[in-house]
Amino acid sequence: MKRLLMLSLMACIVLMAATAFAAGPHDMECMECHSTHYAKGDYAIGVKPLFMDNPARTKTGPKVEDIDALCLGCHNEEEGILPVSMHTTHPSGITPVYTKVPRQLLKNGIFSCVSCHNPHPSNANYKYLVMNTEDGGNMGAFCAKCHPNQSDPESVAAAATLQINADGTGAPIVKVKPAAE
Repeated sequence: MKRLLMLSLMACIVLMAATAFAAGPHDMECMECHSTHYAKGDYAIGVKPLFMDNPARTKTGPKVEDIDALCLGCHNEEEGILPVSMHTTHPSGITPVYTKVPRQLLKNGIFSCVSCHNPHPSNANYKYLVMNTEDGGNMGAFCAKCHPNQSDPESVAAAATLQINADGTGAPIVKVKPAAE
């Protein structure tokens, strides 16, 4: 009986941890990404953006910059927080030419990390995606939103009903101005 109780308790803990992680690890206090008093570099964010030349041999932009650099401040191979390797990821930092990306998902016409992800903790979608994919069970419809020609008719029909929950693509990344001396 004691063993069964212990196993049940362990299962509950694992399930609760998995559920919390599914919604995302970003803190509800906003300070993991935004820092008003301890900004890193020239930006009022809590992590220094990772600007770099892109080693990709894909259609990804040649340099990682803007919002992608901010995301890679944490999500890089050195930090190890769900690391993203730019040479194996979805193209980013580019102007889409082969597919029609909904305008509200582009920032100044550029496709970036926040075209697919709304990183704010209020977003309860799977992996912070900008659309509800039913906890990842409806990824075909998500992809069909931008890639209807490569998707099956069922996914294209489902994509038409998906609502976009993007709130950050229009916001500029503003440098902190040094105090007047």
